[in-house]
Amino acid sequence: MSTITRRAVLGAAAAAAIGRQAAAETWPDKPVRLLVPYPVGGIVDIVARAVAEPMQAELGQPIVVDPRPGANSTLATAMIPQAPADGYTWVLATISHVVAPRLQPVSYDPLKDFQAAALVAVATSIATVNANVPVKNLKELVDYARANPGKLNYLNPGNGSSIHLSVELLKSYAKIDMVGVPYRGIPPGMTDLIEGRLQVGFLPGPLALQHIQTGKLRAIGFIGEQRSKYLPDVPTFAEQGFGEAQVMSWYTIALKAGTPPDIVQHIHDVAMKAIAEPQTRERFDKASCEVPAPRSPAAVQALYEADFKRYGKLVKDAGITGG
Repeated sequence: MSTITRRAVLGAAAAAAIGRQAAAETWPDKPVRLLVPYPVGGIVDIVARAVAEPMQAELGQPIVVDPRPGANSTLATAMIPQAPADGYTWVLATISHVVAPRLQPVSYDPLKDFQAAALVAVATSIATVNANVPVKNLKELVDYARANPGKLNYLNPGNGSSIHLSVELLKSYAKIDMVGVPYRGIPPGMTDLIEGRLQVGFLPGPLALQHIQTGKLRAIGFIGEQRSKYLPDVPTFAEQGFGEAQVMSWYTIALKAGTPPDIVQHIHDVAMKAIAEPQTRERFDKASCEVPAPRSPAAVQALYEADFKRYGKLVKDAGITGG
């Protein structure tokens, strides 16, 4: 390479770097788009809006929440690599971000094509059994399942969902045999669980609590960092010695890989401030979600990588398909 050519290349690189720095310093100067891979009104949509509202007030620009459900949550996700790496297009990435590519072909790399910005929430859930099942905790469930292999049916609201993975992870960890019965979401399977045609259901709090309170279902374990304030007598999985057998169902803000680090950090900082606000926590609580311990963008990126490997192995070992 000639000296002139080398100088031209270096000069172009320097100019590009200066341009990126200038863009980061003026960001944001227009509305931000937050893609949501699930339908309006669902838990993911609720979390997105709960975070977006305080963040837009802090940023001084609108955050347009744009639900784009479809293709097992991959429709919205696939739009990120097609967008500019300028920090104006986000996706609320859930655990499906690293699971869906294990179940079906996708047009993107869930790790290389994305830059994590912030972990904003984690979903909690309650392990329940029909009231006629003679178990009161996770150990008793495991013992009963071992004594009755293949006789316990559990509610599977969708292959590869966090609920499905939670039960399969427990099965793998405890080496027990339970049969998943597929439904299109949790609500269609609730009647069968309450009436005893299903014996086990891992459920979000809002769907489980009323049936636990009426005695139709029994709570035997809580998936979360701390006990539920609504079920203070129900110990967590970790308290019962099953900490390694629970799925952490996370909600994160993800951007296109190559977004300037200053913008990524700014989004992270504003997100952390937003989820610290009492009204955000209240909205999370109603959606059966918790505010997680803070993690840096690099730590969230590492979470993607670890869970892509972890759940990829689970999907393979359990023979889970995209159907």
